[in-house]
Amino acid sequence: MSNEKIRQQNIEKVLKQAMKLFVENGIENTSTEMIARASDLTLRSVQNYFHTKNDLYTAVLNRGYAIEFSEIKAYFESEKYINQSGADQIIGIITTTFTKAVKYPEIVLCTSQLQNIITKAYQNLDKLQATEKWQYMMDQMQKAFDKGATDGSIAQTTYNDLADVKTVMLGMLGAREKIAYAMCNQTLRELFDPETAAQKYIRQVELIFKA
Repeated sequence: MSNEKIRQQNIEKVLKQAMKLFVENGIENTSTEMIARASDLTLRSVQNYFHTKNDLYTAVLNRGYAIEFSEIKAYFESEKYINQSGADQIIGIITTTFTKAVKYPEIVLCTSQLQNIITKAYQNLDKLQATEKWQYMMDQMQKAFDKGATDGSIAQTTYNDLADVKTVMLGMLGAREKIAYAMCNQTLRELFDPETAAQKYIRQVELIFKA
């Protein structure tokens, strides 16, 4: 096996173990030494691959976005999605987003926290694949809005009031993060059931676009 192949395998191992430990222990409570031990590598090896913690955080986050982006593209390119009305496409996007927040709350929350850390470090998202992912999502949302206006599944008044896709995306992603946070926080879970809240939010969206 070539040295480059071994290097790539080791990097992949480090990134997988880092995300796992971030989810289990929290980002601040996970040291590079812990990640190295879990990856069966020396600390020096990990530091050779990632010179700073921010470099490691960025790589972990980009890996997560790359995996999620491939899943998102497969969803939007599926025959089932393509054949839906514009209104049903929007409902499907929001439903899928919230379902993942309920099913994988730790990962959603960890990813959000990593993004905040990296954004503060770089003051922009140029080094992240998040820009590509969210732009793609907004483009698909806009296409669904336009399709709904054309096929009649979205009322013209609804289209005019909600055509600002960026606002819809911001609200959806904000709610997604809050649902994930509530799923991971026992105090909040005692105040309200985030799973029920997610379902009711989806139902509200259905009522808006099915009106």
